[in-house]
Amino acid sequence: MSDEPSQLPGFVRDAVRQVATTKLGFTEGSCVIEYKPGSNCNGLIGEIHQVTLSEGDRSEELFCKIPPQDPERRGQFNSDELFEREILLYAELLPALFEFQRRKGIAEEDGFFGIPKCYHTHFDGEAGEALILMENLRSRELRMLNKLEPVDYDHARLLMITLGRLHGLSFAVRDQQPELFQRIQVADILFKSIKASEPLLEMFSSALDGAISLLGPEEESARERMEALKADFVGSMDYCMDGANAEPYAVVNHGDCWVNNFMYGYKNGSPSELVLLDWQLARFASPALDLSYFLFCCTDEVFREKYYDEMLQIYHGALSDFLTLLGSDPIALFPFNALRDQMRKFGKFALIMGAFDIPVLCTDPADMPDLGGELAFAQSPEAQQRYAYRMGGAIRDAVRYGIL
Repeated sequence: MSDEPSQLPGFVRDAVRQVATTKLGFTEGSCVIEYKPGSNCNGLIGEIHQVTLSEGDRSEELFCKIPPQDPERRGQFNSDELFEREILLYAELLPALFEFQRRKGIAEEDGFFGIPKCYHTHFDGEAGEALILMENLRSRELRMLNKLEPVDYDHARLLMITLGRLHGLSFAVRDQQPELFQRIQVADILFKSIKASEPLLEMFSSALDGAISLLGPEEESARERMEALKADFVGSMDYCMDGANAEPYAVVNHGDCWVNNFMYGYKNGSPSELVLLDWQLARFASPALDLSYFLFCCTDEVFREKYYDEMLQIYHGALSDFLTLLGSDPIALFPFNALRDQMRKFGKFALIMGAFDIPVLCTDPADMPDLGGELAFAQSPEAQQRYAYRMGGAIRDAVRYGIL
């Protein structure tokens, strides 16, 4: 088995060789392993490397995900804790939820199983080692959407169904399997690290100022509400991130529901399969966090005017049907009026995170800044225009739906 020259640490190359022979059936001594950098999340919280295994006519592609090798960036974004969380999800919690479904006789197409196939995880905090080895989903012809474009109805509908089933699992184990329910109650780690960093708090404060500046003189009421949100955004985020405040409706959230973490498969040109990537921010909190983040950051004002209520109905219908299939009572566990209430209570999460993230969504990857220095997005005129449209619309709709 031969490795191409690679800058990757030895523990990574050792794991790749082990997976090649023990899990994928390649022959030691005959398998050629090639590494090349893939999308690296702009180096913020992780690096993605593509691995190609080949032997004779056969080849397989894997993705290798590791923390940033730059120690400064690794510390700045709390990468070790984020990787520890994602590895916990891939290695323990998601497999336990999948096993719960299988014991109930749930078929793949009727349940929530939409994650990448994970071949190997490794975490050693003391040694500073973390690794996730997973399938390359592009080998299955799954595709990512263009983040610059608001998500359309068919793709949003499939996500609502997927989130309904994912969140439904938490309600089912709450009802039926208390021991597993205790295990899935993982606290948020994102905002804890943001609060510990004065530069990141400054970035959020500045981002909220930028959002407020989009409002015209005729939008004084919205401006006052946004100013109040900014004045206590740390307290608001603490409230939103604490699952205890959402009880008895808190669930395991994916935690980072934006388009770059979705990969879709298609039948006859329509989306028919959805895989959720990147579980580093998974947390036990209100279901409204996943829903509001997607609906306010990844769709636009025109879409929400037409479909906001319908999306919530689709989500709740999928959750209710799935709970019934699993043997629990959806009306007792999560009635629709409780969903509405959760959106009103916790939807402000999407505005605070959106002020920070929508500029990234609006920046063409080709125009992304060099991240050796300050983070800066939405710099080009086109990006500024997209940002004003998307962020301004999110604020106006948050007022309209009683969130702000």
